[in-house]
Parts: sequence; structure tokens; C-alpha cells
Amino acid sequence: MISTWVIWLVVAIIMLVIEVVTTGLATLWFALGAIVAMVMDLCGAPLASQIIVMALVSIVSFILCMIWVRPKLESLRKKNVQRTNADRLIGREGVVIVPFNATEGKGQVKVDGQIWSAKADNDLEEGTKITVKAIEGVKLVVEPAL
Repeated sequence: MISTWVIWLVVAIIMLVIEVVTTGLATLWFALGAIVAMVMDLCGAPLASQIIVMALVSIVSFILCMIWVRPKLESLRKKNVQRTNADRLIGREGVVIVPFNATEGKGQVKVDGQIWSAKADNDLEEGTKITVKAIEGVKLVVEPAL
């Protein structure tokens, strides 16, 4: 008969393999719970307490991960995002070259030497300085620069 600690070790390894493959903090807490249960078995704890502790450690690990670890990882991911092409225009300033009519949503701006179709919530006259707030399709969403 296979020892219980071996089963817990196999469960932990399977959970870690799944974690490595998914790279999304999907099963790490189950692996931690299985490792704690394995140690409990090696110390002679009864199977029922191993299962309860495995579940509790998994739940606590999951909660800590969602509250503390995952937000930190998400912020690191966002820091490492490099904007490409048009995304680089967000936050940039430019100038209106074709006046805006807010009701028609038409106008053109020049940003970083490039001419773009754009839309704004307000009428804007030619020569008005603008800031790019977003990109919708092939149009820049702009507002008057402060």
C-alpha cells in the first residue's frame, strides 16, 4: 500500500506542474496545502486532520494570494507593458488643423507630425492645442489641452 505522504507529494507535484503550465496562479494554493498535509502525515497526524488542514491552508493561501500577491503581480505586468504605435499618442499634445464640430464628431489634429481624424465633445477651432485621451478605432479622442 502506498503511504499517504506519497499521495500528498504526488498531489503537490501535479498542482505545481499545472501552475507552471498555466502561469496564472491557478493551483499554487492547493500545492501548498498538499505539502502541509504531507508534513502532517510524516509527523503522524490522522488522515482526517490532514484533509482539513490541507483545505484550510489552501483557502487561506488563496485568499492571501488574491488580496496581496495577485495585485502586486498585476501592477508589475502593467509596468512592463510597452506601448506600440498609436498607443504612444495617448497623453500627447497636438494641434487642431481642421476645426471640430462636436455634433458631427468630425475634425483633424496633428500629433507628433502625423495627421489624424479625431473627435471631441466640444467644438474646437483651428490652432487649438489638444491632448489625446484615447483611441477609438482609427480616430483619436481629444480634448483641449490645459
